[in-house]
Amino acid sequence: MATVGIIASPSAGKDVRRLVGHAGSTGDVDKIAVIRRAALGVIESNVDRLLYLDDTRHLIQRALEGIPHGDVQVQPISQAVMGTGRDSEKAAKALQEEGAGAVIVFGGDGTNRDVVKGWQDVPLIPLSVGTNNVFPFHMEATLGGIAAGLVAKEIVPFEEVVEQAKVIKVEYDNAERDLALVDLVLVSGDFIGSRAIWDVSNLQEGVFAIAESASVGLSSIAATLETVNRNEDAAMHVIMGEGSTSVRAPIAPGTYETIAVKEYKKISLEEQVTMKGPGVLAFDGERDRVLQEGETIVVSVSKEGPWVINTHRALDLANMNKHFVSST
Repeated sequence: MATVGIIASPSAGKDVRRLVGHAGSTGDVDKIAVIRRAALGVIESNVDRLLYLDDTRHLIQRALEGIPHGDVQVQPISQAVMGTGRDSEKAAKALQEEGAGAVIVFGGDGTNRDVVKGWQDVPLIPLSVGTNNVFPFHMEATLGGIAAGLVAKEIVPFEEVVEQAKVIKVEYDNAERDLALVDLVLVSGDFIGSRAIWDVSNLQEGVFAIAESASVGLSSIAATLETVNRNEDAAMHVIMGEGSTSVRAPIAPGTYETIAVKEYKKISLEEQVTMKGPGVLAFDGERDRVLQEGETIVVSVSKEGPWVINTHRALDLANMNKHFVSST
């Protein structure tokens, strides 16, 4: 069955950076409107099924209320939700088991990381509604929805409309593994507290898979030093601290900070970087794990991440093949 999944984070765009920075919150009404437009695009493609995560605020369920869906089966994923990133992770696993041909994710870098933790090579259309939006796209959701349907129904060849994203791989001393999509940064401290980072004086060291100049967030630090595009077979390793270099970077919406840089270099895919505690690891801008004194991790970047769908390319191919044209 041609199946499209939708996952939305109710907490995306509402963290503490909205208070200490100068960005506005993304409210439920706005999210529901965007999700509704994406769902209408999916339904327009006439897939067999639209599966969705019914989150704690019922964003997608509210977005779907009252819209005609013809022969498309619209069903929630059967799972208990807790209001954490684990919801998105488990939903991604469920969609993989259901054979989804494309998944639309509404959120920021953190939400997309949660999804990829559940299904690492997920066929993905990431639509931006978060605070840090380096990985997802700013795009009209109607078009994202129709593109997801075109891919799921195999109207356009999968291999011609996707690019596999990079992923930052993290290996702990105990053989446990984790991942990030944009950046992994070690910061000073011994507790997670508020997960979001806005105090740059605590930054110690980071690996950046994406360092594009038109980005806001921690990855902008690396971007001021050297650009690494999202599809480039490279990454950046930056050690912060007193040295001969300092940069001014937009580490949050409307917020520029000066960061001292001790060393930096461009690294190759699969090149290993060792980081050592103590400190707290921040994945894609959010503190997530304490690294104890003497504990080490090995970090590398590979092209083993999600298959990101190029909406423009998918629509171009559909139009070239006259998919939306019929005889009268």
